[in-house]
Amino acid sequence: MDPYEHEHTGVLELSWQQVGDILRSMAVSIGKDWRPDIVIGIAKGGVVAGVLLGSAFMVDFFPIKLSSRHNEQIIMDDPEWYVYPTAHVKGKKVLVVDDICIAGRTFSKAVDELKRTGATEIRTASIAVHSDSIRPDYVGLVTDDCVVWPWDRDVLTKDGDWEINYEYLIEINRSCH
Repeated sequence: MDPYEHEHTGVLELSWQQVGDILRSMAVSIGKDWRPDIVIGIAKGGVVAGVLLGSAFMVDFFPIKLSSRHNEQIIMDDPEWYVYPTAHVKGKKVLVVDDICIAGRTFSKAVDELKRTGATEIRTASIAVHSDSIRPDYVGLVTDDCVVWPWDRDVLTKDGDWEINYEYLIEINRSCH
């Protein structure tokens, strides 16, 4: 499945409050099933989620970065490593978190590297998935809409003005017609 070749049914613009509510609900669900020793967030959106989940479980949080993007532009099909996990995961139960999971390639690479780095048990969590997405262990929201995240909805122009992220603007215009 090419993660960038799928149709959205509409646009779902999430507020900070809605994201927080989804993550608090996810923390309760995860905590009833399992407790991590450490939380790893995949930059960028997984860092937001990972910080909240790490705080909820009162465990250390660490970021990693692997992405098909560079400076927000999709430049490759397969995610590339930018920041690897550290030895802090050795011997730990690790919850690895991202904002959205579609094809599962980023999670797959992250899990492989966490195993190589010595994590003893790894589970995955995503704030959102689409109905035909690969499913992580824990999911907060299933939607076929284009999810507009509050942390990158608006971007700063070179002139110092705020405007809606061009990728979101395309989806919004498409869903209005």
